[in-house]
Amino acid sequence: MNGESSKSLLPLVEILISIGIFAIAVILTLQLFLLASFLGHKTSDTAKAIFEVQNVAETIKTMKTDAEIENYINGELGGGIVYYDGDWNIINNKEEAEYNLEIIIETDSSYNSGELYKFNLNLYKIHPYPFIDDKKIEKNENYIPVLVSVDANKFILN
Repeated sequence: MNGESSKSLLPLVEILISIGIFAIAVILTLQLFLLASFLGHKTSDTAKAIFEVQNVAETIKTMKTDAEIENYINGELGGGIVYYDGDWNIINNKEEAEYNLEIIIETDSSYNSGELYKFNLNLYKIHPYPFIDDKKIEKNENYIPVLVSVDANKFILN
């Protein structure tokens, strides 16, 4: 009778081990699906960020005077810092923002015929993506990862 009792425990142990292996496989698969989902969101955000940054850079490049550039940056672009919500609409509230566009202008290069403006446009995602390790991505001083960074130049004739 003792021998029969140990034989009946063997299938139970095998079932428990199978359930454990299946649970580990389900957890790993779920993590992969979540990672793929967030990577898809990040790719979509990067494409939208590229569109926004290119739109601003091309708008600046079409301007013909210093005053036009200043009015655009200080008026429509809020002084060089633009906040976007989750649907990529421009908002004024920093606390509700999901993305942040910073525009840095340098005018160090003056020539007899005009001035060379150098623009650096950086678009950040304010809150990090879950499950995505952004350690190798360029960050600002607050360790917020950069989605897109573009350098542009515009020469204004005198």
